Amino acid sequence: MRVPRKRVHALAIAGVMVTSGSAFAGGLEANGYNWDLIFDPATYAGKGTITHVSIDHPINNPVSAPGTTVSNSSDRIHYNFGIKGDLIENTSCLVSAQNPFGSGTERNFAYAAGTSQAVSESITSTDLGLTCSYGVDVGGGVVSIIGGISAQSLAYDADVAVAAPDVTAPIALEGSAAGWRLGVAYEMEEIALRVSAIYNAPASYNLTGTAFGAAADASVTAPQSIELKAQTGVAPGWLVLGSVKWVDWSVIDTLTVNNPVTPVATTLNYRDGWTVTGGVGHVLTPDLTVLGTVTWDRGTSSVNGAGVLENGTQTDRWGLTLGAAYDISENVEFSGGVSYSTIAAGSNLQDETWDRGSVLAISASLKASF
Repeated sequence: MRVPRKRVHALAIAGVMVTSGSAFAGGLEANGYNWDLIFDPATYAGKGTITHVSIDHPINNPVSAPGTTVSNSSDRIHYNFGIKGDLIENTSCLVSAQNPFGSGTERNFAYAAGTSQAVSESITSTDLGLTCSYGVDVGGGVVSIIGGISAQSLAYDADVAVAAPDVTAPIALEGSAAGWRLGVAYEMEEIALRVSAIYNAPASYNLTGTAFGAAADASVTAPQSIELKAQTGVAPGWLVLGSVKWVDWSVIDTLTVNNPVTPVATTLNYRDGWTVTGGVGHVLTPDLTVLGTVTWDRGTSSVNGAGVLENGTQTDRWGLTLGAAYDISENVEFSGGVSYSTIAAGSNLQDETWDRGSVLAISASLKASF
């Protein structure tokens, strides 16, 4: 099925909005997974998206370090690149590169040393995937079966306090794993309707590298997830969309780096994550479309019976995203989005406290289609 380009122009920026809105979602999520380019109506399409995320989420500990910011989250850059082609009748395939997981934390040296935490630590990931869909006509629409595989890599880097005032020892670990996904979608051209559900399987990593100058290793599982998305035209030039995503973050409890000197453990103690997004798009001119979304993301840090976080600082997040897509030419489109989120204030059992924080994400995309 070929959906006319202008009819679905509003759909083209949905991926950018989700990228901006989900930056700094619960757990270790960066971009999460995004396979939306496979639905592009063009025979061939290539798209690249870059997102810069600035996080203002200072953490305090009035008990052990009064008047001092003991940790904060590092700024980061996310990316998503893909090339999609309709290779044979009713079949589309997408080759993609993205970074679904990531995090970055900087801590006060004295506080990190006193609490046996890393002074700085970061997680980065890469997913190189091949995803294909096969569609068949059903009634007035098309049902597509979606499947794919990925070669994934994960890297953990940290600096651990060794001696005052600022001597640290590096930790560098990395590993690879295979991933896969399976999903289904239903589309109706006449009303720009698309409903999809995609399951992403967990991926288990055995990380190896060095710590304190010696051989080290660790094990971690990237969680499984399910994402439901829906969008439809409701009036000429108007589109509504929504999504619900569940991520099995509770599979991650503690990341322990084993080495001959001393084990280094980061306690995460996550609970499952839920992210809900809703939005409206409007075609202002034949070449310009605007869209706005609202996102709620449930914090992934586990909460005890008194409503206090057991570990970590992942509280609920509310976000607003605004963006636009503009046709530079018949085959080239530029789109961009700005997302601003607030992170709820809270505290945990380690006496850490934080006021309301914020996340600012700016995305830019360029797409060519033929």
